[in-house]
Amino acid sequence: MKKATFIIVFVFQTINLLAQTSCDDLKKENEYLKKALSITTPVKTVSGPNVDFNLIKCEGDSKQQKLTVVFTVLNHDANKYFFMDKADAIDVEANQYHTTSTLIGSRSVSNTIYTETPVKASIEFSKILPSVKMLKLVSIPYALGNQVNLAFEFRDIPVTWK
Repeated sequence: MKKATFIIVFVFQTINLLAQTSCDDLKKENEYLKKALSITTPVKTVSGPNVDFNLIKCEGDSKQQKLTVVFTVLNHDANKYFFMDKADAIDVEANQYHTTSTLIGSRSVSNTIYTETPVKASIEFSKILPSVKMLKLVSIPYALGNQVNLAFEFRDIPVTWK
């Protein structure tokens, strides 16, 4: 009788331990998905011919005096080659800044943009003081497939400094 009770208790404790581990794994996965969702939730969206540009954030690094505009590019057409040229940013005091770095997915300046698959992109500006709290305009020239001399603009972008 003691043996049977021991086996039953052991089985229930094992099941409880496995359920707890599974629950912890689910919690971790949920946290990851929540974070991924918040990272890619757009603040603003601008559309071009068969493409959407979704502003994710504009974050400044006060120590390095640089500012990074992060957005996604979503192509609604067939796979296309995407190229970004040097961008301009203008703050609310009419100061103008030029691009110091561009990244599209894992590549600089150009990349293939796949159908209905968002790709994260970023543009970096340097020599921007932490007193800049908003960009009035960020204008980004681009080419998509055989369409050249295109541009999109984000306006009134709040800057978050770290």
